[in-house]
Amino acid sequence: MSISDKNRKILWGRSGNKCAMCRHTLVFDNTPNDAESVVGEECHIISGAKSGPRSDSDFPREKIDDVSNLILLCRIHHKQIDDQVETYTPELLRTIKGNHEKWVENKLKDIPEIPKVRIQRIKEEIPDKLPVINSGKEMFHIAAGACAFYNDYSDNLTDEELDLVGSFIQNVKDWAELAQEMEPLQQINASRDLDKEIKALRELNIFTFAAIEKQKMVGGIGGDSPFRVLHLSINKASDSNVISDENA
Repeated sequence: MSISDKNRKILWGRSGNKCAMCRHTLVFDNTPNDAESVVGEECHIISGAKSGPRSDSDFPREKIDDVSNLILLCRIHHKQIDDQVETYTPELLRTIKGNHEKWVENKLKDIPEIPKVRIQRIKEEIPDKLPVINSGKEMFHIAAGACAFYNDYSDNLTDEELDLVGSFIQNVKDWAELAQEMEPLQQINASRDLDKEIKALRELNIFTFAAIEKQKMVGGIGGDSPFRVLHLSINKASDSNVISDENA
């Protein structure tokens, strides 16, 4: 038998990457020329070998590689406990192991709890109604830098209309995500493409409405982080939620 990956993970996790005796760190960071160095060893309290340190013929064989029979040590203290078996008895090693794992647990409790990450909407920033967008240039500049999207469209679109609307929404999203990395000429071409789509929709009496909402990501280790959310709605002029200038 051998120590399972699960028991290794439990032992290293409960030991906090520290030797149970000297509490030195057991993994050294990589250097510009070499990989990480692991100096920790998973040590048996009761040896599985007949003549091994602290061997016990009455100890259940199936418990030899159990996490309860393992202690995490640096190489120096591994050798010491196996050379000085009269001093480092199973009872003493279990006490050392238990005390060390309690120390690790208490140290972790001292770390302030990181607030959960959540999205915060600000009432004043939520658009009451979306203004109509008349050009691709206007659409591009509103959408540029948006990190999230609320999309809506009319329910009674034909298959042809639905294809046009779906393609337009996807293009707006794609350009919004790429906008910050685009050169001026690319931005002009993107605006022109959006303009053509807006005009094609307008010929079918379908209008584009859009606005930006500012939201916040709060919590985590980085503090509050504001981001832009695009509200985009594509609607037929006959839709009940479309308000004309005459009725506004």
